[in-house]
Amino acid sequence: MRFQGKIIKWHDDKGFGFVRANGESKNIFLHISDIHKLNQRPDVNDLLTYDLIKDEHGRFRAVNVSYLQSEKKVKDSVKPTSFSSIFITFIFFFTVFIIERSAMGYLPHVFPYVFIGINLITFFYYYHDKNSALKNNWRTPESTLHWLSLFGGWAGAYIAQNLFKHKYKKDSFMTIYKLIVLLDCAVTILYSVPKLLKTLGYYLIA
Repeated sequence: MRFQGKIIKWHDDKGFGFVRANGESKNIFLHISDIHKLNQRPDVNDLLTYDLIKDEHGRFRAVNVSYLQSEKKVKDSVKPTSFSSIFITFIFFFTVFIIERSAMGYLPHVFPYVFIGINLITFFYYYHDKNSALKNNWRTPESTLHWLSLFGGWAGAYIAQNLFKHKYKKDSFMTIYKLIVLLDCAVTILYSVPKLLKTLGYYLIA
């Protein structure tokens, strides 16, 4: 018998959740590997059709799962990116600022190359993690993505988040990411503008 229901809980980092049939109150275990034609990560309220079995642990499990709203999935997959023009402009001017500070000798001359390189590496890590998520392969730890942002790759992370629609909806992840951006930019600016650092030090002492 074929059932129809929707996802009521989903743990994206673990690749499983629970689906509930229409008119029922029982939660059915759902693993990402049982979803056919997975072109994007599952989410709460996605409508599904599925078969029901009992696994080796005696719990009910949804298998042979298909999306019911295929049109919604197609629409979501071609949804325009949600880049912030303000933040993209900030990335551009911050990059110019780093180049200028390096040229003036306030930052190491290799700093712009390191900055661009770490952002390319971070972008690649996000791309790899997104593909792994879709294929249910080994995932890159979130801590690794945060460390890459902290080392200066936050710009590449932002572009990848919005381009690949990856991690940008996870509040806990994005909160840490935003704090990293603030910290990284503040430290870079203070280090490369000695007069600003001295001025702040003067007011703090006073």
